[in-house]
Amino acid sequence: MQPLLGRYRVTTVAISKDSVDDAHEHRARDGLSFAVLSDPELRVIEKYGLVHRNGFEFVTRFVLGFALGYPIGFKRMAIPTTLLIDEQGIIRWIDQAEDYRLRGDAGRIEQALRDVWGWHGVE
Repeated sequence: MQPLLGRYRVTTVAISKDSVDDAHEHRARDGLSFAVLSDPELRVIEKYGLVHRNGFEFVTRFVLGFALGYPIGFKRMAIPTTLLIDEQGIIRWIDQAEDYRLRGDAGRIEQALRDVWGWHGVE
């Protein structure tokens, strides 16, 4: 998705519940070229109203060599969301997938860029 966002000169910033070390590891592992900010207490994520309060918390145990996960309760987690925020800090567009395991759709994001800013990116 980075080439698409680059065409529109969009600055990408991710906010994650991960610790600073985990966010850094994630960025390196996935070859991300944008900033991944750590928000383990969900303070910023909460301000945007993007907290899912009923996410299952799992524990994994190995039984006969097989990993079995079972829920032990609920935890707060960030809802994967794409926000287009303009230069004045105004949220111009929000996209959340129906399924929290899915991330933003490039086609929908490109259409939103066209709708919000009315142009088709740099050539």
